[in-house]
Amino acid sequence: MVFMNMLINSNMAYDISKHIRQNIYLFSLFENVYLFGSILDDSKFSNDIDLLLIYSSYSNRILDDLNQISSVLETMYRLPVDFTVLSIEEEKDIEFLRRIYPKYIKLK
Repeated sequence: MVFMNMLINSNMAYDISKHIRQNIYLFSLFENVYLFGSILDDSKFSNDIDLLLIYSSYSNRILDDLNQISSVLETMYRLPVDFTVLSIEEEKDIEFLRRIYPKYIKLK
């Protein structure tokens, strides 16, 4: 079972990473995009897609973009998308990336 989870998660993480990079325009409001969470853990079965999105300045369009991104990814991968959305300053204050290091992939 662990080997099967490794195979599923590895393939799915690769596919999701590739898909996001090919459609990076969907993330135009964000300075940085990271994939993290159980999808990268070969010993666990993933039940969602965790994305950290970091923006430099707030825009009212962020919510619309999140809805579009989740719609595309949920349709394609049949998994819910869980967003963590922070400003550059918020990420520095709470050190989110430091806390999850090295279990993330920077996509943008």
